Amino acid sequence: MTRFIEGHDRHQPSLLPPCIDDYVAPEALVRVVDAFVETLDLAALGFGRTVSATTGRPGFHPGDMLRLYVWGYLNQLRSSRQLERACERDLEAIWLMRRMSPDYRTIAAFRHDNPEAIVGAGAAFIRFCREAGLIAGGKVALDGTKMRAVASAKNIAGAERLARDIAHTEAEIAYYLDRLNIADEHTAQGIEDQTVHRDAFAQAIGSLERRKARLERRQSELGDHDTDVVVFGEPDARPMGYGRAPKFPAYNMQSVVDVESGLIVHQDVANEANDSQLLHPIAMATKEVLEVDELDVLADGGYSNAQEVARCEQDGVRVAAPIKRGAMRAEYFRPIQFVHDEGTDTIRCPAGAIMHPKGKHTRNRAIRYRTPACQTCQIKGQCTPGYQRTIHRLVDQGALDRMERRIHENPDLMTVRRCTVEHPFGTIKRMTGGGRFLTRGLRRVKAEAALSVLAFNLIRASNAFGVQTLMARG
Repeated sequence: MTRFIEGHDRHQPSLLPPCIDDYVAPEALVRVVDAFVETLDLAALGFGRTVSATTGRPGFHPGDMLRLYVWGYLNQLRSSRQLERACERDLEAIWLMRRMSPDYRTIAAFRHDNPEAIVGAGAAFIRFCREAGLIAGGKVALDGTKMRAVASAKNIAGAERLARDIAHTEAEIAYYLDRLNIADEHTAQGIEDQTVHRDAFAQAIGSLERRKARLERRQSELGDHDTDVVVFGEPDARPMGYGRAPKFPAYNMQSVVDVESGLIVHQDVANEANDSQLLHPIAMATKEVLEVDELDVLADGGYSNAQEVARCEQDGVRVAAPIKRGAMRAEYFRPIQFVHDEGTDTIRCPAGAIMHPKGKHTRNRAIRYRTPACQTCQIKGQCTPGYQRTIHRLVDQGALDRMERRIHENPDLMTVRRCTVEHPFGTIKRMTGGGRFLTRGLRRVKAEAALSVLAFNLIRASNAFGVQTLMARG
């Protein structure tokens, strides 16, 4: 007799067939997925085919397909072929789908055809958490990250690169044609050139001509876009990267996390590499989701746009983000040493002279301040090497000053922001295999982001409040 644990005989029949519900533990997260989708009004969210047709072959209910996708993203199974296999061999998927096995084309078509409805389903979970009292909603943290697109970096092209590639291709075609012409001359002279393989050269020329036609077609397509650089095959994506690292086709995923609960209350995907223009629209969308009149937003320096911060203040959003300051030579006075008087709209310089507004810089939305006292100033050498010192103060600089005071009064805000919003991106990128979308186009990429965020929120909520609590409040 062996001293190992032995399994059951695979050929031993059971007296009673097993119940499918016994496949899944009572605390399994898949039960939350099933219960959550059951509460959704799929027709109101915009899912197609919620009412079956009276003729033709019956289709799968959109609720079952949504269950499968949410469960798949929870378990790092995002492709339609992976989900197809899971329906046949994973016990949780068999339980969730009630032994139905849709093929991969049907699974892929559901995500392709219902992007806005999938985003709405993710928002419905946040609404459920808010109504259940799981989200406070008074203070949130905002951040963005670059998520790679499907397209390869080789598909990034601009006018200069396309012209260079076309010229290089034409040179290669000319080379092969010259070799063929030389071979023809040798043949006419009775000389046999063993280095020329006519069939291979003809194939190479044909391949190069097709490549040239493709490049010229892309060149004409580039003229139809407003941008200088286009990602062919996925025009919604943009070349993005960090610092001097190579650029790759990507999207800018934005995430807003509730500070108290750690749940992602809002997400969006943009094809702008810079975050500076995204603060106000993201903040207003978050206010709408949380249904609050006032909101505190913690962000990093990439969002410290004076105009955006001022717009947020007008709409009841208090922003805390470190101000990005330009580099300056150490031997000169810094702009922060010039004190602005809001009452008189003047600036007092370190020497005590008063600087008055002398005009507006329209493009940068900044006002220029100068003073004739620079000509006789005793410490001019510490201020500027030029004729006189000019201070550019933004039209909305007051909003930045108030934001800076908030951070100065509570220096822990940036630590709270970092601890709140950074790690969800790490979790999502791990769940998505390194942070790369599988679908093309901004609409469908937003649906993918919503599924990833919904999966993260389900895990976070179940860990924080428990599966039974979520089931009871649902």
